[in-house]
Amino acid sequence: MHIRYRHFVVFLLTAGGAAAVLSAADQPPRPPTAVWPALEDAAADAEKRQAAYLEIADDAAAPPQVRALALLGAAQAATTSDAQAIWQRLVEDAAAPHGYRDEARRRLAQAGRAAQGLAVGDRVEHRAELPALPTPAFVLHVAPHGDDAAGGTEAAPLATLAGARHAVRRLRAEQGGAPPAGGVRVVVHGGTYPTGDTFVLGAEDSGTAESPIVYQAAPHQTPILNGGVRIESWQPVSDIAIKQRLAPSVRERVREADLAALGVRDFGDATDLRRAPELFIDGVPQTLARWPDEGFVATGGILGTDTFTVWGSIQGCRDGKFTYVEDRPSTWGDEPDVRLYGYWFWDWYEEFQKVAAVDAGARTFTLAKPYSQYGYRQGQRYHAVNVLRELDRPGEWYLDRRSGRLYWLPPEGDAWTRATATVSVFARPFVQLDEAEHVILAGLTIEDGRGDGIHVRGGGHCVIAGCTLRRLGGDAVVVQGGRRHTVFGCTLHTLGCGGARVAGGDRTTLDAGGHVVENCTVADIARLKRTYAPAVHLDGCCNRIAHNRFERIPSSAMRIEGNDHLIELNAIQHVVQESDDQGGLDMFGNPLYRGVVIRWNRWSDITGGTHCGAAGVRLDDMISGVTVHGNVFERCGAVQFGGVQIHGGKENVVDNNLFVDCFAGLSFSRWGEKRWREGIARFLPQAGAAPYAARYPDLARLADGADVNWVTRNVFVRCGAVFLRDGGIQQAALNASIDGQFDPRVLADAQAIARDRRLEAILAAPIPLDKIGPYDHPWRAAAP
Repeated sequence: MHIRYRHFVVFLLTAGGAAAVLSAADQPPRPPTAVWPALEDAAADAEKRQAAYLEIADDAAAPPQVRALALLGAAQAATTSDAQAIWQRLVEDAAAPHGYRDEARRRLAQAGRAAQGLAVGDRVEHRAELPALPTPAFVLHVAPHGDDAAGGTEAAPLATLAGARHAVRRLRAEQGGAPPAGGVRVVVHGGTYPTGDTFVLGAEDSGTAESPIVYQAAPHQTPILNGGVRIESWQPVSDIAIKQRLAPSVRERVREADLAALGVRDFGDATDLRRAPELFIDGVPQTLARWPDEGFVATGGILGTDTFTVWGSIQGCRDGKFTYVEDRPSTWGDEPDVRLYGYWFWDWYEEFQKVAAVDAGARTFTLAKPYSQYGYRQGQRYHAVNVLRELDRPGEWYLDRRSGRLYWLPPEGDAWTRATATVSVFARPFVQLDEAEHVILAGLTIEDGRGDGIHVRGGGHCVIAGCTLRRLGGDAVVVQGGRRHTVFGCTLHTLGCGGARVAGGDRTTLDAGGHVVENCTVADIARLKRTYAPAVHLDGCCNRIAHNRFERIPSSAMRIEGNDHLIELNAIQHVVQESDDQGGLDMFGNPLYRGVVIRWNRWSDITGGTHCGAAGVRLDDMISGVTVHGNVFERCGAVQFGGVQIHGGKENVVDNNLFVDCFAGLSFSRWGEKRWREGIARFLPQAGAAPYAARYPDLARLADGADVNWVTRNVFVRCGAVFLRDGGIQQAALNASIDGQFDPRVLADAQAIARDRRLEAILAAPIPLDKIGPYDHPWRAAAP
C-alpha cells in the first residue's frame, strides 16, 4: 500500500460550476451542470423526443458516451420494433462504453422473451450454473463411529475423510485409474470429526464433469471438522502469585484450565496470525485480556530517533518508542508478553506490536523489532492485549505459555458452568485441493482452527457449496489459480482474517479465471487482522462475485484487483466500521485494472472513517475505466467521502445509481495532469502492447484527460451534496436530485419509472432490487 494523497477541505460543486464550502445553510443540492445540454433538451420535448435523440446520436461531434445515451433515449421513445433496431445499433457501436452496450443487449433479450410470450425476467438469470449431480456409481459412507477398515457402507461406515479418499483411490485403480462412470459420492454423516491433519485431495483424486467426486453431508445432518480442544471443567486459580496479580474484585471468580493436561502441546503465539489460539464459549469468541476494555487510547510523544516527515508537516519516526498518558501501563512491569494493537501512522493500516519494555518512571513503551511498516506518530489510536493484570471483565481470558494454564473470567451466575468451552489448536488448512478437477465439497462445517479453512490450488471446476466455516483464525477459503472454481452458498463468519481470497486468470494475457463467489453470507470477520481482510479479496481476470451478503466488518467488504471482474447483486451493510480511508468495495493503484463492472448492489450504512471517511465504492489511486451501474447507496459516505469516491482516476462511468441520504453522492480527489502523468508512466509500456491495447482501446489516450469521469442518469435523494471536490470537470448528463420522499422500489419497475415525472427525463433503467442478495437454494448453508 502506497501513501495516498488526501484532501482536508470539503467542497460542493454548485450548479454553476463554482466551488463553495458546504454548510447547513446551503440549499438542497442540484445536479451538476450537463455536459451536453441537447440531451436534456431532447428529454424535455415529449413530441419530438425520438427524433431529437437520434439527431444527437448521429452527431459526429458528440462524445461516444453522449451518442450512446441518445440511442438509449431514442429506443425508450420508440415503438418496440424501432427500439430493437436502435438497441442493436448501440450493441454494435464499439466506441460506446461497455455499460450502455450491455444494457442494450439486455433490452434486446427481454424483447425477444416477450415476443415468445415468456416472462421478461428469467428467475435464474445472473445465477451460477452449478453441476447437476449424476447418479453415482459408488456411494461411500463416513461417520464418527466408523472404522477406516470397514467397507464404507451405511451399516459399516468409514471413520474419516482420509479413509474415504483411500477407498476412492482403490475404486479408481479397479477402473484403470479413471473415476467410475457417474463418479463417487462420499456421504459424510453428522457428528464431530477431530482434525489433526490436513485432508488433501490431489490431481489423482479428480473426477470429470460426467463423473464428479463428491464429499457431501448426509441429508439434514451436520458433519463438523473441528480443530479445537474442549475444556470440560474449570478450577479456581491455584497459583497464589497469579491470583495476586489479578484485581481484588475478580480474584475469586477467575477460573483456570490446564491445557497441557488436555494434550495441547503447541501454545502458539498471542497475536501472530494463524498461530494464535482463541477461546470460544458456546461459539462466542472471548476477549484476550486487554486495556482499555473498550475502544482505544492515543500515543503520546514519539521518542524514536529515526525520524521523517510526510507532506512537509506530519512528523513520524520509524523506531518504536513513545510515551503513554494513562496510569495503567505503569503496573505492567511483571507482564512477560504485552502486545499493542494500533493504527500507528495511518488510520487505514494496523498492526500488533510486541512490547520490549515498559518504563513506569518515564511512562514509555519501547517496542520490539520488527517495527510497524509505516512508522509511528503522536495521537494515533492503540490498545493493549495479552496482559494478565487486565483480566478484569467477564469474557476476558489469558494464556500463560510458561505453565500452559488458561485463565478466564466467566460472567456472574452459574449459567457458564453448562457452557461449551473450546480452545482452538489446529493451525493448518483443514482441507486442501491441489490441482484437483471436478471435486465437490458440500454441506461440511469447519470450525475452531487457528489458521485457514479450505485451500484450492490450481485445478479446475471444483465446487465448495453449502459449507459453514466459522471460528477460524485465518481466511475461510483461499483459491489460488486454476479455472472455474465456485464458492457457493457458504456461510463464513467469526473469522480472524477474511472470508474468501480468490485469484484466477492471467493479468498478463488477460485469460479468464472464471471463478465465482455466489450466494454466500460473510459476517463478523477480520477480528484479528482488522484491515485488508475483506469478505472477498478478488484478483486476476474475469471472475465474479454475486448475490452475497456482507456485513459487520471493520474495514472493506471487497478488495478488487485485476481486470474484467463482475461484481453484481450483492448486499453490503455496516462495513468500514473501524478503519479509515476505505470503501465497502476498494480498488487501488493500477490504471490498467480495466473492465470491472460493479452493478446492481445495495450498499447500506457505510459511514465510518476518521480523517478521510468511508465510501460505498472507492476507486483509489488511478483506478480508471470501471463501470458503477444500477447500485443503491443508502446512508453512505462520511467526513470527505461520498457514496462513490474517485481518487485520481479517469474514464470511470457512474451510471443509473440511486443515492439516498448520503453524505454526498460522489466525491473526487483530483490529481491534475502533472501528477497523473508521473503516476502512470510505469504502466505505459503495458498499456500500449498486446493484449491490453486491443482489449481496451481507451488506453491509447491513457496520458490525456486526467480526473475526468462520466456521471449519468443517477438519482440523488436527500443527499448532503451531489458532488464534492469535482473541480467542474466531470462529464455529467441526465441526473436528478430529489429533496422529498422517494420510494426506491420505483426504480425496480420500468412502468413505475415512466409514471414518475421526476425520473422521466433521465432515461433511468430498472434496478433489480428483488434479486439483490442471497437466494434460496438446496445447496445454501443456513445463515448465522
